[in-house]
Amino acid sequence: MSLFKARDLWCAQCGDNETFDQASIFTANLGSRYDKIIVGSHSGYLRVFEPSVELLEDGTINGNKPTDLVIEMHLPQPVLQISAGKLVSGSQNEHLSVLHPRSVAVYSLVTKAGAAEHGDQSRLVLAYEHQLRRSAFCMVLGPFGGVNGRDFLCVQSLDGTLSFFEQETFSFIRFLPGFLLPGPLVFLPHTDSFLTVTSNWHAETYRYQVLAEAGGTSDEESASGRKVTTEWSYNIGEAALDVVAVTWANSYCDILVLGERNLFCLKDNGTLKFMKRLEYKPCCFHPYFIEPDGRLMVLIVSETNTLLVYEHTKLLWSAQLFVAPVAVTRATFEVINSSQQKLSMKGVLVLLSDQGELQCSYLGTEPSLFMAPPLEIHAIDYEQAGKELSELQKVIKTYTKRSTASLTSTAAEQEVKVSVSVNSQLEPCPFPHSIDEEGVEIPMCRVSVELVPHSPLSKVQVSVIVQPPLTVSQVSHTISSLCERSSIIAYVYMEQSCDIPTLDVRVITSYMASTGGFPRVLHNVAQLPLKLVALFTAPAKEADFKVTLNTNQPVVSLSQLFPEFVGEGVLSGTSNAAGFQYYGGRGSTVTVLAAKSSQRYRLQCDTLPSLCLLTSQLVQRLNRHFSRHEGFTCSYSSSLPLHELFSEIGTHFFFREKARKIQEELGQRTTQFRVIQRRLLAKFKDKTPTPLTNLDMLLKEAYQQILASTDEMEEIQQALLRSRCQLGCVTRLILLMMRLMNTVSEEDYSDLQAALPSTVYDAEEQGWEEVTDAALSHLLRTSLAKGSKTSQHLAQIALEPMKDITRFKKHISAVLDRISKGSNKAERKDNVGELLKPVKSVSPIPEAGEGGHDEEPVVPVGSQYGERAVSANPRGRSAALLKAHRAAQMPVTNDGLTSHPEAGVVTLKTDQGQKEPSDPQVALIEGPSDVSPSADDDIW
Repeated sequence: MSLFKARDLWCAQCGDNETFDQASIFTANLGSRYDKIIVGSHSGYLRVFEPSVELLEDGTINGNKPTDLVIEMHLPQPVLQISAGKLVSGSQNEHLSVLHPRSVAVYSLVTKAGAAEHGDQSRLVLAYEHQLRRSAFCMVLGPFGGVNGRDFLCVQSLDGTLSFFEQETFSFIRFLPGFLLPGPLVFLPHTDSFLTVTSNWHAETYRYQVLAEAGGTSDEESASGRKVTTEWSYNIGEAALDVVAVTWANSYCDILVLGERNLFCLKDNGTLKFMKRLEYKPCCFHPYFIEPDGRLMVLIVSETNTLLVYEHTKLLWSAQLFVAPVAVTRATFEVINSSQQKLSMKGVLVLLSDQGELQCSYLGTEPSLFMAPPLEIHAIDYEQAGKELSELQKVIKTYTKRSTASLTSTAAEQEVKVSVSVNSQLEPCPFPHSIDEEGVEIPMCRVSVELVPHSPLSKVQVSVIVQPPLTVSQVSHTISSLCERSSIIAYVYMEQSCDIPTLDVRVITSYMASTGGFPRVLHNVAQLPLKLVALFTAPAKEADFKVTLNTNQPVVSLSQLFPEFVGEGVLSGTSNAAGFQYYGGRGSTVTVLAAKSSQRYRLQCDTLPSLCLLTSQLVQRLNRHFSRHEGFTCSYSSSLPLHELFSEIGTHFFFREKARKIQEELGQRTTQFRVIQRRLLAKFKDKTPTPLTNLDMLLKEAYQQILASTDEMEEIQQALLRSRCQLGCVTRLILLMMRLMNTVSEEDYSDLQAALPSTVYDAEEQGWEEVTDAALSHLLRTSLAKGSKTSQHLAQIALEPMKDITRFKKHISAVLDRISKGSNKAERKDNVGELLKPVKSVSPIPEAGEGGHDEEPVVPVGSQYGERAVSANPRGRSAALLKAHRAAQMPVTNDGLTSHPEAGVVTLKTDQGQKEPSDPQVALIEGPSDVSPSADDDIW
């Protein structure tokens, strides 16, 4: 950033919601003493400005006046480029040339002197227009062929065709050899040649005489004419942003090429004059000569809105600009001083942004208001400095834990107030979805976001985000300028038939303040209604998965916890059982039970992911109901369903690998398809007909294979989406269970929540498994490490694509095991050390093949239980078998619910030869058969 700023002289706004580029502006003297600024937009508007500046007696500048806009004209086509020259036969006046996508037009500026104080009247008169056969890219003017007193036109099309026009007459066209993409085109009058930068990053020149001899009036003649050869070629080694040829006193010509990282100056014979390495990314430039000594000056604008002035390769000046320009040029304006004398100001900077901000500035020595304070050297009190350093470190540590986002959020809330409201009255969904359920209409929920600014804001973007399978009708909303109250409405509905992990809707608001600075972001969270995703249905008496929650307050009626469902089905004011079914749930019912004589609640379902949302909703509603009761607790004392988590991880990883393989196969088939296409194209271009040798059949077969691969890829993507939702549900449920455990501290839970995310996102190479495994490994080496934390060697973790998830599962088991026992305890039990043996410089998890061959792997009790349960039936045991299995080993209490062990351990009958686990407290896994068969009547 420069210390100095450009001085604002004159500015104007060219329309609203129009776009511009570096070819949209041109300065020329169209029949007056001073230059005019011609601006054309991609919307078809052509504007001609003649700025005049008045200096007042107090030293201020009277800038833009309504009379400065000479002409504003709406053309039927977008304006691609503007130029001026002697383009009308029999006239030596400058005429305006406007390039459109399919035509090039020449206009005459006619000015009629006014007799009143309103001023002169100007208008553009069409002199002639040429229709183009191809879509245009750029044009160049000049005295082609060495003519005097006239300028000709050359238009470059998108396919590399050069069309030449000798004023009102079409001359010829010619294709450039080896053309791929269009590039900048300039005319070199000294050598009567054209220079362009090709797609292989070479600057090449073609003589006009060679092009004229090889050209023709039709496409066939130009394609079959004499071969065009380059006069010279120079490899610049990078893409060219712009090319300008500047001439000094008709003696020599310099070619300036602005690259992405370098500035090249070439002579007209193709030799390099100098090259300047740029330490920034340039946006645009403008070279010129200074009279009378002919010094070459170059103006370059960087991406940080800094204007740098060079003399050859020497930096002379830099200044900060007020706009981000896409084009820069120079002009001569009229200046009226305080004595009403008309003077001319030469070398005024003319800047144009992509949004149409037209600004005229000049370089001055007015520095920025910021001044560095003088240095004051005092004697240092090291004891006092040490105390201040300790206090500052405490403050930094405190705010680091709380996140620095709260500081900026407080400042942002003072500038704008964001209110999010969710309408509880649902509406029928008119948007397309893939849920096919007969007789059921999918609802949608309206989310309103109200913005109340306390100061003008710009570039406001509001994003409404939900997790799949929920979706939003319009995710992003943009407001260019916010000065008053504004509302944004979005609709949320279910798009896929999957399990729902959460009903949270996040509203992220980002904006720029009127005072400038960095963008600010506000984050708001709201809850969607449960009726958006679930229907009330009859409760189910049997289920494969059950979750029991313990409280220290009397049981609340389900009609009070779920008042929106009162009156539907069988839910009444005294019901202690309720059933919920998700839209598209295919018969899976989530049952919520409230015990009659104890302080417990139970949720049960045939699928574990379906329990996530209702369990979270029940905990939230209980906390809200007992918010005025101090000391209310809701706890979970059973073991964790790690076996189901590992099963969902395996399914998700399987679909990821399958999608990757299909993508590779699709890439191979598309490559094969392109090869066959090239072979067929070569045969079709051959003048001598040859047999196709079944290439057409091969092309059709390759196309059918591509279609089959894309169809299979779509199916895998849908399966992967469902797997993400189920994995997110199980992960979120386990995190909720860990939070409800009395042995887990807040610090450990925060670390676990950050390392084990419940939102599943997959990139091409780094998926959820890779990122989560790296985070869990970091926890095992730092906060969950055994012994002193400072003694651990923190090796760098490489996020490489995972090939096997066995090690990942061990990391999850180890982290959950240590956190459930309290990670902050100084000493851990010996059985944990036997379970988790340190791996050399990587992680304290045993790997396959390490240790003695006679050692048997130590498996937690829950894992043994889950393996036995699944080996009997992959889906889980039926309700009848579960009742028979548990009736003989779990006592029934008089509160209506089967008693559970305090530590969440499930006692199993063991076969002969199988030993009981030595320490039952290691068990972390609850199998699908943790049911209460003998108390069903009491529960209902």
